[in-house]
Amino acid sequence: MPLARDYVARVRGFNTNARWYLVYTFMSGVGFGIYGLFYNLYILSLGHSPAFLGLLLALPLVVVTVLAVPAGMLGRRIGYRNTLLLGTVVLTLSLIGACAAPSAAGLITFALGLGVMQALLDVSNAPFVAENSRPSERTHLFSVQFAVRLFASFFGSLGAGLLPAQLARLLRVGAESPTAYQATLLLSAALFLLALLPLLRVRRPLAPRNEEEVPSRPIGRLSRAEIAVLTKLFVPQAVIGIGAGALVPFLNVFFKVRFGVSDSLLGVLFALQAIAMGLATLAGPAVAARLGRVRAVVLTQVLSIPFLAILGFVPFLPLASVGFLARAALMNMGSPLYSAFAMDQVDEKRRGTANALLVMSAQGSRALSSWAGGLLQQGPGFSPIYALTITCYLAASALTHRFFSRTTPAT
Repeated sequence: MPLARDYVARVRGFNTNARWYLVYTFMSGVGFGIYGLFYNLYILSLGHSPAFLGLLLALPLVVVTVLAVPAGMLGRRIGYRNTLLLGTVVLTLSLIGACAAPSAAGLITFALGLGVMQALLDVSNAPFVAENSRPSERTHLFSVQFAVRLFASFFGSLGAGLLPAQLARLLRVGAESPTAYQATLLLSAALFLLALLPLLRVRRPLAPRNEEEVPSRPIGRLSRAEIAVLTKLFVPQAVIGIGAGALVPFLNVFFKVRFGVSDSLLGVLFALQAIAMGLATLAGPAVAARLGRVRAVVLTQVLSIPFLAILGFVPFLPLASVGFLARAALMNMGSPLYSAFAMDQVDEKRRGTANALLVMSAQGSRALSSWAGGLLQQGPGFSPIYALTITCYLAASALTHRFFSRTTPAT
């Protein structure tokens, strides 16, 4: 119970900016739940091939890789809150464009817009959370923010599973037609616009409390020691990105192809995944308190791998569903822990740069593997993709342990 009381006390200590950001996270998370469930199916319903879908998923990640550092510099200059606002507006316009211009050229254009959005949001999230939290509560804020997004995705996915059929009746089209999927995606765009309202309530970061913050050094050239730390931080993320990019964006397609599930059942599966991931994320700080953040990250990643194998190679939907949920919960439990750990390894003035490099490493590798994943689906199918992902997750866990196992444990 003392651990639970400590957890609640730290959550209650979140400042006003952090609370408004959690509201924004929830509202946009519902939109992402809808978008993530049906964007792939929308593209395939238009008659495009899995290879073209892989290209569309890879293009935003290429843009993120190119723009991550400039976006981090922009966030540092205009404020991470303003960068988040800009990214959300670009996301909304890009999604509307993808629905309004379903040609190959139009989809490619708006995929590039999605990349700009992702660069702005991805590089701003961790520094924003870090500058609006004390070191003693930082792990908790990262975990709660990640969990809120996942719980929001639960509602988005659960509701989205029913939306195409309902909208199809209203519009008098097929339940799995492009028009039904377009209407569903436009609803998610409306939610992104509404999510701007709480973000507008965020003000300049409050002054550090309790004198826990160490004064930052002026920005200059990265020292060799800083380069070494940043390299160790982003190499495991790049390896994970290779494995995740080839598989994770296509999991909804996998369930359709392997098991022929309906949209409604697909929505339930992804909603349950969001709940499993959210609960696991909330448990993350407690696990880190016992093991230390690095050991917690490595252990949860390794434990997720058997469930990934069950998902990929057991041709029985109930067991595959268990693998799907357990893999997601374990693999993602360590994600906010790693983010908080990474932000604490660099000076406050370096956080934008450090997070940009982490985003570049993860998203650049995901871009290549997403494109390859789409091509593999048209050839040997999903089996070699699962083998690749398992290998990458094992390698990334080994690298994280090798690089940081001697780091002083922290929560």
